[in-house]
Formats: sequence, structure tokens, C-alpha cells
Amino acid sequence: MRCIAVDRSELNTAGENGTTAAMKTRTWLVVGLTLALGAGADAVPAKKAAKGPAKAEIAPLVTALNGAGVEEAAKAADQLGASVDPAAHDALLDALAWGLPPAVAVNAIAALGQHPAPPDVAALKRYAGHHSPSVRSAAFGALAMYPDPAAHQIVIAGLHDAAGIVRGAAAAAAAKGHVREAVDPLFDLLARGEEPAARALAAMADADLARKIGDQFGKVPDAALAQCLGMILKRADFGPDDARVELVRALGKIQDSAALTALSDYVDATPKNPPRQSREEALKMVEARIGGAK
Repeated sequence: MRCIAVDRSELNTAGENGTTAAMKTRTWLVVGLTLALGAGADAVPAKKAAKGPAKAEIAPLVTALNGAGVEEAAKAADQLGASVDPAAHDALLDALAWGLPPAVAVNAIAALGQHPAPPDVAALKRYAGHHSPSVRSAAFGALAMYPDPAAHQIVIAGLHDAAGIVRGAAAAAAAKGHVREAVDPLFDLLARGEEPAARALAAMADADLARKIGDQFGKVPDAALAQCLGMILKRADFGPDDARVELVRALGKIQDSAALTALSDYVDATPKNPPRQSREEALKMVEARIGGAK
């Protein structure tokens, strides 16, 4: 079963100020879906799922998801997301199409992303424009995990959100989903000194991107740049050592105390043996700065 999606105004008010007629319609649709799920469970014995609720248990979860209790609805969304039954995924899409309270929508969006399917992107796009920052953040977090280029463009748009917390969520989502198209907008945020952008770029950086980040010296705040370079150095999967040497030398140009912290952290976290040129150069820089400060 799949219901008709509502417009954004309905998304922002569904479940809160809906008319009596709309609530009756939704009630009957939920009852219909519940009965259909129940009938299917009786007619064909469900196979035991490896995860999540069994098919016979989905019907009451659908009822709870669309009910008035926010805590119960959020819990039902989590359980539906754990189910491998396509009916559970459809129930989440339908509930999101009708509109859910923000506290429930956040869980439903995360649940939907556990078993991604192409139709999800259109639903999540609507929630990327929701009035609640927490809901928008959840939508960007989910969209980044879809391979659809349209989904990635929505995540990139989130990097321009008016709310800093949402920009941060979009940055984290871009890093988690390895949305390479987000690199340039992330540089713009790094130039504003936004820490989530530094973290995202550090998580995404290969040797080429790390070199490009190092070249931002003088173009972005020193503290933000040092933080970003330091987080790349901490990554166990980043290399080869020639690339780490470049980062250490880039940090050596930065006079902000954040650079000394990044270099010291790298020296402390890196064993002396086997010897690394990057560690040796970082240690000399740390000793020179500490000695010069005495």
C-alpha cells in the first residue's frame, strides 16, 4: 500500500492541526493497512526474519506509528526500521507522506534509511525542507547514504542552511556518504571557521585532497586549518608517510596554538619505531616551539 504524498505545509502540520475529515481518512487508511498486514500474516506463514519484528508483529507497530503517543510512535518507527519486511518499509514511507511530529519523524527517517530504496529520496527531500532543524538534519543524514545524485545535491544544499546545527549535520552526512561534490562548499564553511567542515574534510581526505587543504594556508582561519590537518594526521588509514610529511610541514607554517596541539598529538600517538620521517619532523617542530616559548 502506498498513499499520496502531501505538500510541505501538510508535512509541518500533519498530526497537529489536521481537520476531522483528514484524521478520519488517515484512521481508515491505517486500519486498512493493519487489516491487510494481518490477513497476509494469517494466509501465508511468515518466515522467521534474521532481524526485527516478524510479519505478524508489524500491524500493531503501524498502528502505534500513526497513533497519538509520540514516545510509542518513535519506538515503533525504530522497530519497523529493523524489519526486513517490505511492508515495514512501506509503512514508514506512508507515515512520512502523511506527516509526523518532529520527534517521531527523526526516528522514522533514520529507520527508512536502514533499508534504502529509490522511492525514499522523494520523501526525504520533502523533509529536508522541514521547519524543524532536527528533522532537516536527520533528512540530510539519511540522504547522504543513497547513491542517487539527486540525493547528494540535497545534502550539498544543506551546507547552506541558515542554522549552524543543520550545516554541521549536512557536513557530517557528506563525510559519511563520501559525497565528493561537497568538497568545495565545505571549503567555504572552513573559511568561516566552522568545525564540522574541518571534521568532514579530514574524514574525506586522500593524499590529493589533503594537499589541497594544506594549500588553504592564509585563506582560512589558522585554527580551523590546523584542526583539520591534525585530524587527518590522526587517521590510521592515511598515508603514505610522504603525504604525512606534507601535512606536518603545512602545520609548521601555522603559528596558532592549534598547530602545536596538532603536532604534539601526532607525536604522542605515533610510536617511535618503526621510524617515520613525519614523526621526526613533527617532534623537531614541537621541541623548537616549546623551547622558544621558555
